[in-house]
Amino acid sequence: MRPVLVFNRDHCLACRSCELACSVAHSESDALEAAIAEEFPPTRRVVLAAAADGLEALRCEQCLEPLCAFACKSGALRRDPATGRVTLDDARCVGCYMCLMVCPFGIRPDPARRRVVRCDVCQDRAIPACVEACPTGALSAHTPPDERMRSDFEGQVVVVGSSAAGTAACEAARERAPACSITMVTADSSLYSRPLLSYALAGRLQPEQTDWRARDYLEHELGVHVLGGRKASRLEPDVGALMLDNGDELGFERLILATGARAAGLSIPGANLAGVFALRDAEDLAAISDWCGKMSPTPHAVVLGGGNVGLQACEAFLERGLRVTVVVASVHLLSQMVDAEAGRRLADLFRAHGVEVRTGRDAVEVVGGTRVEAVRLDNGELLPADLVLVAKGIVPNVEWLRGTGIRIGRGISVDLCGRTSLPGIFAAGDCAEAPDPLTGRLSLSGIWPVAYEMGRAAGSTAVGIERASAGALRMNASRFFGESIISVGEVRPERLQGARTEIPVNRNGAYRKLVYQNGRLAGALLYGDITGAGSYYREYRK
Repeated sequence: MRPVLVFNRDHCLACRSCELACSVAHSESDALEAAIAEEFPPTRRVVLAAAADGLEALRCEQCLEPLCAFACKSGALRRDPATGRVTLDDARCVGCYMCLMVCPFGIRPDPARRRVVRCDVCQDRAIPACVEACPTGALSAHTPPDERMRSDFEGQVVVVGSSAAGTAACEAARERAPACSITMVTADSSLYSRPLLSYALAGRLQPEQTDWRARDYLEHELGVHVLGGRKASRLEPDVGALMLDNGDELGFERLILATGARAAGLSIPGANLAGVFALRDAEDLAAISDWCGKMSPTPHAVVLGGGNVGLQACEAFLERGLRVTVVVASVHLLSQMVDAEAGRRLADLFRAHGVEVRTGRDAVEVVGGTRVEAVRLDNGELLPADLVLVAKGIVPNVEWLRGTGIRIGRGISVDLCGRTSLPGIFAAGDCAEAPDPLTGRLSLSGIWPVAYEMGRAAGSTAVGIERASAGALRMNASRFFGESIISVGEVRPERLQGARTEIPVNRNGAYRKLVYQNGRLAGALLYGDITGAGSYYREYRK
């Protein structure tokens, strides 16, 4: 069952009884007097707010296609494939605020606990507390009909890859076509979340806590036949056959390629020395953790790359007691996500926490005998290094598909539904390039929620229910040293013809920038204060 809250603003007195009842119902003590004295004051899930046409009750709308669950990289937010109900396991929440970025309704930050809270429509109560407390009936609860379309497709679907896009494709295919047969080919042994690797590197999570779905989820909940420890090696589209690295052959009627990407490597002297790592998979995490245990008492780490992965690794290395230098070829940190002003603030933040920052510089050599000892920069500076982490972007895993007839640019070219240039073959996630909604050009995204939504679109369309994703959206949410940053769309107006900029907030601790093109919101950058991020995202997404 998927109960939802309904709000009738004409009956609302703005007495806020709903907010008080919600707070008490979600307190540890479930009593008003005791809740006031709790260590962590309860956070209301339902909030009355001003809207364009009057009052609005912000609450979870239990969407059939919930963007919050698509964006969740920890598995804390989940949509049940059978019932469609969205639930939050707050013990799994890592406080990344990806969900808050995409939902303006039911998600609230809870920074004291480093997580979020959301309206759960009081799943453990017969009547939601806010409904029970409302004196005028402005709030009510009901269960809407299941409006999800179904397909009678009963053929064989093969999915290659088990990360966000591959798993989402399996979920969508099973929901839409209950009688179809699904086989997944994956080299991984578990459904772990790549974005959580930096959390495990920092010690905030144990390696096994990076799993974002249960180990038997695909088999037991979705009825997927999983071929683990296997890779696809050759595709023969004319006969509908996929060859595996062990010589086995799989036939398919629909094929969904979600092979992901690998970390971009270095092409400079010393790049293969022991102690040079990437952080892209569970094996990388294990190798780095093992190496850290063998280093000197005061080790140095040099991180090459100032994107999200690189900066998260900087924070993780600090927590492990390493001295850290980050080297960025761009003029400022997070150059693909923020502008120069936010980049300056980020650099100040990282320096304040002990990270040495080198912007506008690049590595030309990794120095050492049998293991890394230093990194030489293009200005001649020599940085001591016991460990080097390369975080300079990704390369889609598509080489094995060249010559098959599938159109490939940087990645596999797809439309918004995940279709490739060959009938019956789809692609999604980091291996695929989809239309950018601002420019219309094919683009790689490399972002978890985009990969997930692309996977759902491909899985649904593959079994006969056409569903378009929003394309290669530009979006990301980050937290460094407790400071939150959210970026959606294009925040550098010089890249959009005729764009204009508004900066409504520019003070210590908070910075906001809005970019408009042709009267529409094309980008929003929020640094420090991320209030209203979900509303900006929805406006951009339109």
